[in-house]
Amino acid sequence: MVKSKENTAASSIKKRSKLARFSFFMLKVTLLFTVVLAFYTLYLDARVVEKFEGQRWQIPVQVYGKVQEYQLGSVIDFKHLKAELSLMGYQRVTKVSKPGQFALSKKRIIVYRRAFDFGAGIEYPQKIMIDINNIGDEQRVENLYIDEQPSSSIVLEPYLIDRIIPENKEDRVLVPLQSVPERLLDTLLLVEDRDFYHHAGISPLGILRALYSNIQAGRTVQGGSTLTQQLVKNMYLSREKTIWRKANEAIMALLLEYRYSKDQLLEAYINEVYLGQHFANGIYGFGLAAEFYFGKSVAQLSDEQMATLVGVIKGPSYYDPWRYASRVKKRRDLVLKLMFKQDYLTKAEYLAAIESDLSVRKSRRLIKNKQKFPAYLQLVKKELGTLLPPELQASGIRVFTSFSLHTQTLMEKKVNQQLESLAGDKAHELETAMIVTARKTGAVKGVVGGKESGYAGFNRALHAKRPIGSLIKPAIYLAALERYQDYQLATILDDKKISFEADNGDVWQPKNYDGKFRGQVSLLDSLVKSLNIPTVNLGMALGLESVAEVVHLLGYDSDITLRPSMLLGSINMSPYQVSQFYLPIVNQGYAVQSHAVEKIMSAQGETLYEFFAEPVPYFSEQATYLVDYALTKVATEGTAKSLSWRLKDKVLAGKTGTTNDQRDSWFVGYDKRHLITTWIGRDDNKQTNLTGSSGALVLFADFLNSYGAQSKDSTMPNDIEVLPFDSKTGLAMAVECQKNVHMPAIARGLTKQYSCLEPQPEKKKKSWLERLFGE
Repeated sequence: MVKSKENTAASSIKKRSKLARFSFFMLKVTLLFTVVLAFYTLYLDARVVEKFEGQRWQIPVQVYGKVQEYQLGSVIDFKHLKAELSLMGYQRVTKVSKPGQFALSKKRIIVYRRAFDFGAGIEYPQKIMIDINNIGDEQRVENLYIDEQPSSSIVLEPYLIDRIIPENKEDRVLVPLQSVPERLLDTLLLVEDRDFYHHAGISPLGILRALYSNIQAGRTVQGGSTLTQQLVKNMYLSREKTIWRKANEAIMALLLEYRYSKDQLLEAYINEVYLGQHFANGIYGFGLAAEFYFGKSVAQLSDEQMATLVGVIKGPSYYDPWRYASRVKKRRDLVLKLMFKQDYLTKAEYLAAIESDLSVRKSRRLIKNKQKFPAYLQLVKKELGTLLPPELQASGIRVFTSFSLHTQTLMEKKVNQQLESLAGDKAHELETAMIVTARKTGAVKGVVGGKESGYAGFNRALHAKRPIGSLIKPAIYLAALERYQDYQLATILDDKKISFEADNGDVWQPKNYDGKFRGQVSLLDSLVKSLNIPTVNLGMALGLESVAEVVHLLGYDSDITLRPSMLLGSINMSPYQVSQFYLPIVNQGYAVQSHAVEKIMSAQGETLYEFFAEPVPYFSEQATYLVDYALTKVATEGTAKSLSWRLKDKVLAGKTGTTNDQRDSWFVGYDKRHLITTWIGRDDNKQTNLTGSSGALVLFADFLNSYGAQSKDSTMPNDIEVLPFDSKTGLAMAVECQKNVHMPAIARGLTKQYSCLEPQPEKKKKSWLERLFGE
């Protein structure tokens, strides 16, 4: 008996010893597991922070148009602003009540601007009011209000031209939380995670609710993952269904919730969630999904469209509206029912939504170049390549340009109309290019690279280099007028038959376009009437090297073969080069750089690049004023005189250009605000039967007539005076003579004649009545 008790005690001690050893072992295992878990959690935390606070996505370069900014006293054009807002999807209403609407009267416009990040963080939607006052033929800002409070300046959101997609093929449109309709956010949380603002990353209650719903339905109808867990799965993990992935998902969800606010997580989710597939490119985020499915921005979605997007989240392939329309409609209607039960929709709104069609786009193909203006985008890409290294171009940068949506769409419309009008059934043989540039800054507002709108192929505006013909002549006359002691507008040039023999024995005999010789003409008449022979004589007198130097100063950066034919435009230029070439001429001799990119900002709001116009004086104001005076006369009595009735009562200037056998029709013209370059020709370089005045000028005039021309003004610089000159000799006169002509001239150091060069007729003696009462 005693032995039995001893055995029992020993056994008990042995069991306690084993339990103690097991407990100690488990304690060590638990400690080790805790340490490993802690280090692993730290590792996951580093991953979470690195991606969430760094470059979360390979984000497309977002290219925007011009940011419209107005101050008190600024010039404004309600017609253009109305067109721009309508093209950007703003809705004209009688009473503005929500973002994306505007109202317009004769002297006031009210715009409910959508949320946008202009660089200093997201600006919430604002109701902007602009009052104007008509001063002459201009409209100027008289009063500005933001949310009914007076303001000295306002800005309007720019148009998103396009996104340049990175190599990983992930396209997305980043949208700030503030620009997402509240109803869409409420519906998203209702369907996907109604406890989002109350859990810490994982929701046991949500898991139990999903389990109950699935058991009740006999199939999986609801998931238990929180919205944060879905974000983790999309942003950090693969889609494999394993316990290890679920464990990682839970830990990382807790870490995200610990480190970041709910609003930050919700904004990341709406930009990260996978919502479909566009061929090789995934559709990520509500911003791109709204465009992909409905051709709209998020802010423009209707109630039923919001419900469709939220419904698609459950399975983008299963709920593909182009393949399974009835399935998607059933899912959409279920979401609408939930919205109605939660009072997100009134009964009337619910009934209207439930009866509506899916309203998805007809084709799932997201046509990148439709209304995305590839010709202009090519110019932006060209400039980006010189401004930023490739790695920065995939970091979510935003590029703000000088692009004007109204200008571009009007250019394309006029190109289509005029080619048909000019060539009829042969319009298909013609091609064209057009560039509209702000005179003072060189900012390119629109580019047409060919007659086919939206075509992303060969860009004739940038790459088609053709002989410029008579467009070169202002450069030659500018070179002469810089030598004002030798040349003035009244200077006489020979207009007689000439010939030049080349080294190989070929003889070149230039002719005037009409085949006539005038003997002698003034320098002014030679340029106004675009006469070839006097121009060649002038260029040869100046020296081909001197002319080439001026051409280079005007912006032409290629080599020039020095031969007499260069004086009549045998030099090849693209329309973009021609536009740059004329900018110093129309800006009083100051060179400004043509450009599309105004500003580049990082995803963090840092300014990476900003264009500053720094006009450099390449030519004297006096010489360029005289050339401008001549080009103004071209538009009234020279080769472009049809402008006097095509744009009646407007003071314009310009130069026509026609190459041999009428292969190229050119016109460069300008008003107060814009320099416009137009070209019409054929890709096979055959004859067009169009001159500069009968082709390219007509396109210029039609565009400017619809756009709204403003008469150019010219301020006479110092040392310029209107003086009398003898029409036969071109000499300046100090006295009035019978054959004097009056022209502006550089008066500094000018030698004048104090007696008439021809005898003057005797004056008739006045009678006593004339002496008494006057003539």
